[in-house]
Amino acid sequence: MLKWFSRVIFALVLIFFLLVGIFFAVRNPQPVSLDLVFWQAPEFSVSLYLLLAFALGAFVAIIASSIVLLRAENHVRVLSRRCTNAQKELDSLRKATLTKDLDISRE
Repeated sequence: MLKWFSRVIFALVLIFFLLVGIFFAVRNPQPVSLDLVFWQAPEFSVSLYLLLAFALGAFVAIIASSIVLLRAENHVRVLSRRCTNAQKELDSLRKATLTKDLDISRE
């Protein structure tokens, strides 16, 4: 039930932002040229430049979060390996203690 509700909310928010973007593009058709320090961009509408800026920002955010995610996955893998090794060592120590206790009790 909650999964369905969250999908509906996500769809509504997506539709809202698409409508706002379309409205913005229709209301701002005038061409603008960007003069960057080393390069002058051709004339495009304001909305196209804003869409390109948002897309570039989203791409950079995805790349940055992917790097963080890969580091976290690597850290989890290392900790999991350490935990497995510690569990094996603990099991071997328990077995050694049990066999020692059994040997003492048999005497």
